[in-house]
Amino acid sequence: MIELECSNFNIDKAIIYFKEMKEIRGIEPDHICYLSLINGFAKMDMMDKAEEYFNLMIQEKISPTIEIFTTLINHHLRLLNIEKCEQLFQIMKSYNIKPNIITYNVIIHNSVIKLDMETAIKFFNEIIESGIKPDIVTFSTLLKGYLNVGDTLKALEINRMLHEFKHFEIQPNRAYNVLLMKAYIQNKDFLNAEKVFQSIINSNIKSLTLYLKILLQKSKDKNSIYNLYKNFLQDFDNYRFKFPPDNYFFTIFISSFAQRFQDMNLAIELFEEMKNREINPSIVTYSILIDGFALKGQVDKAVEYFENLKKDSIEPNVYTYTSLIKAWVQVNNKDNAKKVYDEMINKNIQPVSATLRALQNLSPNTKQRNLIKRPSESQREAFYWAGKLWKSKDIETVDGLFQSFKSSILNSSPYQDVDDEPNVKTFRYFITCYLFKHRDLARALEVFREMLKLNIRPDYLLYCDFIKGCCMLGQFEKSIQFIEMMKNQNFVPNDYIYFNLTKGWKKLRNLKRK
Repeated sequence: MIELECSNFNIDKAIIYFKEMKEIRGIEPDHICYLSLINGFAKMDMMDKAEEYFNLMIQEKISPTIEIFTTLINHHLRLLNIEKCEQLFQIMKSYNIKPNIITYNVIIHNSVIKLDMETAIKFFNEIIESGIKPDIVTFSTLLKGYLNVGDTLKALEINRMLHEFKHFEIQPNRAYNVLLMKAYIQNKDFLNAEKVFQSIINSNIKSLTLYLKILLQKSKDKNSIYNLYKNFLQDFDNYRFKFPPDNYFFTIFISSFAQRFQDMNLAIELFEEMKNREINPSIVTYSILIDGFALKGQVDKAVEYFENLKKDSIEPNVYTYTSLIKAWVQVNNKDNAKKVYDEMINKNIQPVSATLRALQNLSPNTKQRNLIKRPSESQREAFYWAGKLWKSKDIETVDGLFQSFKSSILNSSPYQDVDDEPNVKTFRYFITCYLFKHRDLARALEVFREMLKLNIRPDYLLYCDFIKGCCMLGQFEKSIQFIEMMKNQNFVPNDYIYFNLTKGWKKLRNLKRK
């Protein structure tokens, strides 16, 4: 009963049973009983109580087990109580309890968090000397640790050790391979990075989908995207991959056709193919389709797929409701738009900004219009320059616009509010225009330098744009420089950035061969 109540987070009831067992029935609790209570308290972040029952167990001369120590160490690590983890590890050793690989992994992770790789590798050597088999988590933690301290050579040494310990039969997983790819890139070994990259995208559907997103962004017309879809579908049917297509695979293509090209015929073709393969659409799939029909003004179709969603026992969320509201607003049916909005509110689903933007078109005097926060001066300015850049036809026009933008900053009066100060967004619009519309890295860097002069800090998106742009233009040294700058600003580059970098290098290498 105690274990059952603890697993259901009814810790108070568990304590009642514990006291009844001990004080009324005279049954002495064993280590399994204490493990249930300690784990129950730990799951609820009540570590003081967990420690209290741990100490009570010691007082009653009940020897703690490896499972109890591992539970306490794990939860203290999750709460970043690093010193407590180390204390428990030493107490465990004093009981002559041999740590298992789970405990060692936790304590190595402990050292990695503190950037203490000397201690981490000491524990790793202890694992080997004790005859305990390390696992992929052990090697991944060490690999990540050396990357975090900037020691790429040691990171690659960990990979060499993994392959030397063949008798352990440890297979690298996706997380490990992504870390390894980062290590090769930081060591400027793009050939091996590409090999790892290929193994990643062929390893599971999640990795392949991430790769497909890169390809879709680089595809400029729907025919090339449709051909890409058909080619990959054929690869699946020919068992090139060890896994089948899933909802995410179809949904990213459906999104391209429905929202980017507004071709609902192709979007529905893919949707039907997905269902024919007995792959269930998700709420994201339905929301994209409803939004696509809304953009086309096909409200009857939007309603049809909204009802289909319910028939599939999927509960609509705020984005599904918002898409349906947009569909009714598109055909100026205020009553039905309001009806959908009221249904959403009655279900305690709170509107997002996109919902409110759709509602403001119902009537200039609606209550919802007043809910929309007016954009700050800097936001309005960003939208103004973005509109100008969108209409620009040549790079000289963009140069002129940037000079005007600089003048507007220099000639402006002191800002009354921090929200009104020029921010990174406007600079990002100019930089992306130079990078992706005109493929001019030199001008983009000039805008970047002007931004830094004004003490405007680059954000995560700006770094991503620069890395992607440099990859596209074959400037890999610059890409790596921006990755280093990101890390210096405490931004963590995601897998997508490294995938882009490897894909771009592969493309440049192929061009050089030709």
